[in-house]
Amino acid sequence: MRFRLLRAFSGWLSFVWDMLRLAPAARWVAFSCTAVFCVQRVCQHVEVAAGVSFGAALLSCFGLCPSLLASGFVWQIFTYMFLHGSWIHLLLNMLTLLLFGAGLEAEIGSRNFMRVFLLGGVVGGVVWAGFDFSVTRLAGHMAEHEPWVKVIVSWLLAQRGAPLGVSSICVGASGGVFALIGAFAAIFPRREVILFVGWPLRLRARTVAVLLGLVTVVFGIYGLGNVAYLTHLSGGLAGYWCGLRMARHGFGDDTDEQSMDV
Repeated sequence: MRFRLLRAFSGWLSFVWDMLRLAPAARWVAFSCTAVFCVQRVCQHVEVAAGVSFGAALLSCFGLCPSLLASGFVWQIFTYMFLHGSWIHLLLNMLTLLLFGAGLEAEIGSRNFMRVFLLGGVVGGVVWAGFDFSVTRLAGHMAEHEPWVKVIVSWLLAQRGAPLGVSSICVGASGGVFALIGAFAAIFPRREVILFVGWPLRLRARTVAVLLGLVTVVFGIYGLGNVAYLTHLSGGLAGYWCGLRMARHGFGDDTDEQSMDV
């Protein structure tokens, strides 16, 4: 049993190394996100003003804050993708990026990879910011609404993840990562994906994307965790649309025999 686990772990490390070697763009994104997160952690307790840490200022300036975005902080729709809220948040995004996105980059090239990643991140961020801004505006005029509208607005406000009057900030590469998954499903819908190295579970790429989409919708409806599910879903749809366009221009294959480990 011990040797089997060691063999599986060795195979997993070999697969990761091959993906990193063949995917310079995915490697650059992973390195950038990790470096930025290290800066966040180091600066978390460094004060720039009374009661304000440099880490908090960094989050406010470069995370995605709808009120600041509306005030002209347009760079936030790009920079928020490289910030993360915790080591677990960073680890999950980077593992998916390297193990799934790197395989896509090897097929479509680094330039197309970055286009898909950035498009998904921007679309996901804009959709989430638009939702947050609209809900707060509606909630601000709650007294003017009909009772049934108040119920809907209250439910939407609960999905926001922050009380009314408190600015919510979105961070993370999830929109871009989901875009990579969506693009892979559109370009190679019948390719088999092996979920976790050494596991016998094999699913087609399109099936994996649909299941992730359904899980995202359900989790979003019930508001499970402080997660921007709308960013995930809209980013994935943007990536799928981008993948369909690539498929029309010659990317993709028609075989069911190829597989990919995740």
